[in-house]
Amino acid sequence: MQIHSRHSRSFRIISLSLLSASGLLLGGLALRADESRSRGSASPLEVTQEKRADESSDEDYVPATTAELRRRLNRIQYDVTQNAATEPAFRNAYWNNKKTGEYHCIVCDKPLFDSKTKFKSGTGWPSFYLPIEKDAVGYQTDYKMIYPRTEVHCKRCKAHLGHLFDDGSAPSGKRFCMNSASMKFVEAKSESKK
Repeated sequence: MQIHSRHSRSFRIISLSLLSASGLLLGGLALRADESRSRGSASPLEVTQEKRADESSDEDYVPATTAELRRRLNRIQYDVTQNAATEPAFRNAYWNNKKTGEYHCIVCDKPLFDSKTKFKSGTGWPSFYLPIEKDAVGYQTDYKMIYPRTEVHCKRCKAHLGHLFDDGSAPSGKRFCMNSASMKFVEAKSESKK
């Protein structure tokens, strides 16, 4: 009876030690993510696009309340933009969209990407090699996976859009892998008349 008791006690001590170490590791990663978010990481992509004249100022933007967003967005749009969820690959609105136009933020309508910079990545999500202008999107380090990734969000409203990878198409070599649920497509006027 004593031998069984000693093994049981040893097992509990080892289990508690592992649980404590896991908690410290996860807490440290969460703290690093919070620090990165508060610092506002610099953009890993330098582009030289000029500010668009037809765009309203980000200073004029009034954020929607949580209640407004829950009313206006469907479940997947809300989960992706507000909780950094990821929609299913190949089962989303724009992964294979070949129309000409712009992709705007679903939350604040800020223009984000142009169809001219969209390319077939084979991932099942819409992928672009450049944002519509360098100030359209913001970046921060995401520690939700085992390795750090670069999260991309709308610069105006901070809605989660997707992630940035270094395996993209020319000329930037970047792949902005976006969630369709975080964007709405605005078809070019000449294209929509056809």
